[in-house]
Amino acid sequence: MKRMMFPAIAAALFVAPTLAGAQAPAPQTPPQSEPPAAAAPAQAAPKADAAVARGELVKVDADGKKITVKGADGVETEFAYNDATEIAGGRDGAAGLATKSGSMVAVAYTTDNGVKTATKIEIQGGAGAQK
Repeated sequence: MKRMMFPAIAAALFVAPTLAGAQAPAPQTPPQSEPPAAAAPAQAAPKADAAVARGELVKVDADGKKITVKGADGVETEFAYNDATEIAGGRDGAAGLATKSGSMVAVAYTTDNGVKTATKIEIQGGAGAQK
């Protein structure tokens, strides 16, 4: 009897913790009301941000449809423009920008994938402005 009892006890001690672990419920995490920010798709394009820059019109590249504006801090920023860009305060639209170098301008623009595109260029005055 002693010989039979030892293997039975050994088996019970070995198997019992295994069975107990298998029956334990899985830990529950509380439901989240919003998905975590990291769950957003990595390939989603950045949103276009609207802003306004003010400064001196220092360069116009009519062929490349780009202008460069020097801000009060001395930093030059390049803006692309297109046929939909509104140009106020000057004649001849985009073609007239080249004659406005040195003028103070306000550029409303959007940034999309790192490219700043002017939605409105307003010529405010300065060396090349109309009187």
